Amino acid sequence: MLRVWKRWLVNDWKYNRFRLFCETLGSLAFILIYLLMAWYGDDVCITTIFLIQLVGSGLHIINAYMRDSVNLILLNSIVIIIALFGLAKMHLV
Repeated sequence: MLRVWKRWLVNDWKYNRFRLFCETLGSLAFILIYLLMAWYGDDVCITTIFLIQLVGSGLHIINAYMRDSVNLILLNSIVIIIALFGLAKMHLV
């Protein structure tokens, strides 16, 4: 398992650095959301969560496009729509 992961990482670093960058930062964005929620609990700023979610999903869409993954593009598009709806409901109503 470790060899497969290493081979994937080396291959992406050699041939697809931008894709690896987008995938890594997008994943780190979602990890950051969970860390913020764990640290602040009920006091977490939902606007910050939605903004980080938009960045992470945007990076994941770029990655999914480069991997020709229609299902991940659709999934992250839905996540973006939900985040935009939440932001609009919070700040425009």
